[in-house]
Amino acid sequence: MRPLDILPRLSSWFEEYTRRFHSHDPAVQESMDLKTEHTRRVCEAARDIGRSLDLSEEDLALAEACALLHDIGRFEQYRRYRTFADHRSEDHADLGVRVIRETQVLKDMDPVAADMILRAVQYHNRASLPEGEPDRFLLFLKLLRDADKVDIWRVVTDYYRHAEEHPSRTIELDLPDTDRVSDAVYEALMNGRLVRMADLETLNDFKLLQIGWVYDLNFHRAFQIVREKKYLEAIRAALPQGSPRVTEIYERARAYLEKRAPSA
Repeated sequence: MRPLDILPRLSSWFEEYTRRFHSHDPAVQESMDLKTEHTRRVCEAARDIGRSLDLSEEDLALAEACALLHDIGRFEQYRRYRTFADHRSEDHADLGVRVIRETQVLKDMDPVAADMILRAVQYHNRASLPEGEPDRFLLFLKLLRDADKVDIWRVVTDYYRHAEEHPSRTIELDLPDTDRVSDAVYEALMNGRLVRMADLETLNDFKLLQIGWVYDLNFHRAFQIVREKKYLEAIRAALPQGSPRVTEIYERARAYLEKRAPSA
């Protein structure tokens, strides 16, 4: 079956699968709801960015299918380890690929499209794009990565605005909230590089890593969304105001965003 034909069935499967993880523990259910809502929003963002690229309805359905399954490993990850931190549990993309294979959710889909979805899930959270892949696959992978980042920015900026009222160690990855910015984080971002998760030492490092995602965006529409929603400004407001390192990192990222999506 083509992606356009099978997408409603995939959506129903996703709802049924994620219901298995419902919990009477409010903290656990909050984490499950967070990932379910994130998935829905990534699907919307993928269609938004895809439409800006004039993709066909068939390709928009394929992009949405990639988005629908991209974080499917998160649910089992949290049930097993009570964390979304890959470095403290296991890679959620690898786990997601196993879930897709074990449940055979793509068995009725066109094999070429199914393989593309599987590999998009596999690579969506990697530090860099895989080499030697066909341009068509890289298009869908880049689209997924952009849509994923756009919605994670929504999640974290909403959280930072209310963090004092409702702190979440799940979102903060249990990182210590100190004023320090690590050397490795500062050097990476001042050179326009992504921060490695392994280099995070503080909550500020994690927030700055999120600012640095702007260097990994691919499509003009994604840059536009970040500018329109003022995501970088919202993260900056949640960081120490008197830190020279934070100011330097933020100003460099803002200049890069303005270059890629200038204000009207």
